[in-house]
Amino acid sequence: MLLDISQIPRVALERMNKVHEEEIKLLNQLFEAIDQGKDTGEIDRLFKAFVEDVKKHFSSEQEMMEQYNFFAYPMHRGEHDMVLGQLTNLEKRWEKERNPELIKAYIENEFLPWLMNHIQTMDTVTAHFLSHFIRD
Repeated sequence: MLLDISQIPRVALERMNKVHEEEIKLLNQLFEAIDQGKDTGEIDRLFKAFVEDVKKHFSSEQEMMEQYNFFAYPMHRGEHDMVLGQLTNLEKRWEKERNPELIKAYIENEFLPWLMNHIQTMDTVTAHFLSHFIRD
């Protein structure tokens, strides 16, 4: 396991916490498949599911921020766009090389540290703001 769900910082909106938990579950499945040397077909399936989940995660947050005119929307959106760009590049490399270590290194060294920081900073502020409008 890469990360226990209990290690994810909590934010003021439960719906955001649930999205983070689901993302970590997918991330753990992908990481474990790579760690256990599963075939590239299984890794491909899990990687695609993870990327789609990230896209859905970001899109839903962005919709809420736009709907309630969140003051830091451009900055928060910029963070999401940066990660989506990284994932697009990783997808291209994966399609060419089929090297699971590329995905593993990205997850460990880039995505997970970024996600933890992003939740503690951007998502915490965003959830606090949105909690004044949204009741879970």
